Amino acid sequence: MKKVWVEALTPKQILLFSYLQQELPNTDFYLTSRDYDLNRELAKELWRKVYIVGKHGGATPYSKVRETIRREEKLLTIAREEEPDLHLTFASPDSTRVAFGLQLPVVSCNDTPHSTIVARLVIPLSSDFIAPQPVVPFFQHYEEFTRIHVFRGVFEYAWVSRFKPSEDILRDYSVEPFNYVFIRPGEQKAYYYRDTIAATILPLKIARHLLRRSSLKLLIYPRYKEQYILYKRELKDTGGRVTFIEKPGVFLNLEYFARLVVTGGGTIATESALLGVPSLTTFPRELEVHTYLREKGFPVYRYTGLHIIEKLLSKKEDIYDREVFLQKARKMFEDPVARIAEVIKMHLETDASSLYSRNKKFL
Repeated sequence: MKKVWVEALTPKQILLFSYLQQELPNTDFYLTSRDYDLNRELAKELWRKVYIVGKHGGATPYSKVRETIRREEKLLTIAREEEPDLHLTFASPDSTRVAFGLQLPVVSCNDTPHSTIVARLVIPLSSDFIAPQPVVPFFQHYEEFTRIHVFRGVFEYAWVSRFKPSEDILRDYSVEPFNYVFIRPGEQKAYYYRDTIAATILPLKIARHLLRRSSLKLLIYPRYKEQYILYKRELKDTGGRVTFIEKPGVFLNLEYFARLVVTGGGTIATESALLGVPSLTTFPRELEVHTYLREKGFPVYRYTGLHIIEKLLSKKEDIYDREVFLQKARKMFEDPVARIAEVIKMHLETDASSLYSRNKKFL
């Protein structure tokens, strides 16, 4: 049986690649990840074989490089033991460097052109590169290094298309459909996201505005301990209207039944918009994926001031609206999992990669 080494550094990546275990049942997969956000819990829930290697490198360049070196050494040891036939990653410089050095074919994915340093470290070392339609033009200059595969839609469609709504989780947080707002601050420690105002302060500002100008409850899901401490301190004495989500999980149901979703990042806004939920991001630049979805009629918006909150809350929400958007997405978009599986099968069914012959003796 052929074996694939998967590296996923975020919950989004862990979830996306997990479906390959069902898509390619005759392939042996193992996952490597890092101790960050809800990675550990989600990986152990969704994957049969998991290695948690290292942690997030932190906010400084020095700490990032130091952690990269530590992770690469451990990843090398695991690769020697597992002897994989191929490496799949979303965009991990650590694992890509190890796999390339071991002459493993590397299949990589990416949907964030603004993450330029990661792209420069990963894509040129990949034999194949997979990206959604709206961002491919920004990666076209890598064609001389890798084969580029394009699919219609966005990566988040993979789990949105498999999603079946249920109100059960709402009882755990004492909320009812459309009487709350789901808020998730941004990844302020990411190297491309140095604007802590957009990541943390703007979602907090929106939370305060909602408490003043509406009767809606707030479900807040911080990314870091520092964000939790700040929000807890600044949003005290709210009469029970604020609830913090302290246990990690995949919260599509909480997004689906929310009146509004507010996030400092991109993934939650994307998946919520696909579900038909008005989604507002405070990310400090326009994301190509969001422009693409907006042009196709999905409700994703960029924060331009508190006035947009009133606009988004003015429309009465209905479950029927959500179902309409889900059906629209199913007709319009392609399953990225199927496309990734095709590329993997192409390699596993070939004795040699297009870039170099494979020889397990190097292990």
